[in-house]
Amino acid sequence: MTTEEFDNDRYEQFLQHFLRDQTRIFAYVRSLLPQYADAQDVFQRCSLTLWRQFDEFDNERLFLPWACGVAFNEVRNFRRVAGRDRLQFADDLAEQLADRRIATLGQRDLRSSAMRKCVEHLKPTDRELIQQVYEQKLPVAEIADTAGKAVQTMYNRLSAVRQSLLQCIEKRIASEEALG
Repeated sequence: MTTEEFDNDRYEQFLQHFLRDQTRIFAYVRSLLPQYADAQDVFQRCSLTLWRQFDEFDNERLFLPWACGVAFNEVRNFRRVAGRDRLQFADDLAEQLADRRIATLGQRDLRSSAMRKCVEHLKPTDRELIQQVYEQKLPVAEIADTAGKAVQTMYNRLSAVRQSLLQCIEKRIASEEALG
């Protein structure tokens, strides 16, 4: 393999990891910085740092926790410089928030996957109701009118479907966590 082919391969590896996780990395940075504009600036610096340090990344590890570690250092650097002229979180609070956010990033993927599977297993009429309310953002009163049902009946059905989805999601997550 030539040096150019190796560089291209590493670049493609980086892009695959980064594009898959960039929204979660930004969400992590955003959870640590109260100002959106600051989070955007730090995320841009973090993105460059991730690329520059990608040679240090061990492919045996998960990319997201490594990237969040780099992002945390970028946030800390930003806070140190910006802290001279702004009100900032205390360092220990920022570290606690960072640790909690990393723990919840993986859970979000697990919950999203479980929800997709649970929605697929709904009865077609219940799945359609969920799609109308959450994807099409139709008012429940309009859905009820179209279906020829009372609005309260439709709200009751939606509540029952939500409860069913919650139970299904919790069971799937519990079984995934039990598997390891």
